[in-house]
Amino acid sequence: MTGQGPAPAPTGADDRPRLLMVMPYRQFVAKARAAGFWVGAVWDPRLETPEYLDDVRASADLFVLADFEDAEGLRQTIRETAREHRAGWVYHIGREETMVAAHEVAEELGAGLNPAEAVRCLTDKHAMRELLARRGLSPVAFEAAATRREVPDAVARIGLPAVVKPTALAGSRAVFLWREPADLAAWTALVERYGYDGPFLVEEYLRGPEYSVETLSRDGRHQVVGITAKLLGPPPLFVEVGHVHPAPLPEARRRAVEELTTEFLTACGYRFGPAHTEVIWTPRGPRVVESQARLGGDRIPRLIRLATGLDIERAIFDALAGAPAAPVTPAGTAIVRFFTFPPGRVEEIRGLERAGRLAYVDELSLRLAPGDTAPEVRDSKSRHGHVIVSGASYEEALARCEQVLGTVEAVVDGTPARADGRTGSPV
Repeated sequence: MTGQGPAPAPTGADDRPRLLMVMPYRQFVAKARAAGFWVGAVWDPRLETPEYLDDVRASADLFVLADFEDAEGLRQTIRETAREHRAGWVYHIGREETMVAAHEVAEELGAGLNPAEAVRCLTDKHAMRELLARRGLSPVAFEAAATRREVPDAVARIGLPAVVKPTALAGSRAVFLWREPADLAAWTALVERYGYDGPFLVEEYLRGPEYSVETLSRDGRHQVVGITAKLLGPPPLFVEVGHVHPAPLPEARRRAVEELTTEFLTACGYRFGPAHTEVIWTPRGPRVVESQARLGGDRIPRLIRLATGLDIERAIFDALAGAPAAPVTPAGTAIVRFFTFPPGRVEEIRGLERAGRLAYVDELSLRLAPGDTAPEVRDSKSRHGHVIVSGASYEEALARCEQVLGTVEAVVDGTPARADGRTGSPV
């Protein structure tokens, strides 16, 4: 049984409601405490740097280490810590791999904010597809393949082109568009790089622009904070290279995307917190791609803050504390663009300081320096840096983003390249 009424207050001098979080990022701890909560944090030391975890430890009221690869050991750590410290809620909005286990323990203890099955629906791509098929929502042809060996036959049954997704990997890793039989070799090489053998989901290829819908739920009611347009790299990998918030959308399309998303979240039984739901607008209308029971990554919360003024991270904990939901109204547009230089040896970086001095640049980060080897961009972790800009309109923000992309250059193997990968003549 889940619930989200007031947490039972502990006895003693500290009467703050008690929130035990699994894998809380440091800003979550700070914002939960600012909203009035006692915060316990459970982390695996292998998942962040010692310096980062020192920051979490300093901010939290309680800091506990656990081995997240030991599923039963993690469950026991959560269970014992929650009982010993009288946690009113146990909550997890970090990475998906351990999310269901944490919510199962929370449900067992009567300290959950969502049914574990609702979280499973949002974190398990296959479970999501099966639910949508049962409900007749967002129909998409799909097949599950338990191992790598079963994928080619599933692709043949779905028909080419087909998208093959590893269901246990995140961050666009090893998502592949299979366009012709000869792609078997390229796909096999890709999954071997990740050492991944399954399971997979094989789906029909959905053609059209892609969006993500950022929502906050409370008592099973879903507030659409906004819709973000995705900028995707070329097939077959579809690595996300940028986001625009809010998406420039016709009103009828915006309503249809919002309605499908909220209907989907209700069908899952999702009750509380953020969700990040990806949708493609196809010639047949909107289709759900996948969803997560967490905030969007890739700096989307920062885009929301710049475009609307809403601190969506703080809003999670304000909602948990019982504060009323505030309306969200865009006042401008914000864009994040990830740098994707060609792979090779970096000889020189140009224009970085000049771009950083532009008044409309909110964040600017480059992970490369002269002498480094720029890796091939094949997932979200291998991108080379990013910039965030904002403007009063979509057109203004886009023009500003283009200016930065044209200002920041790297000379790679003797050839100058813009931050979006376009190359010029050899130096």
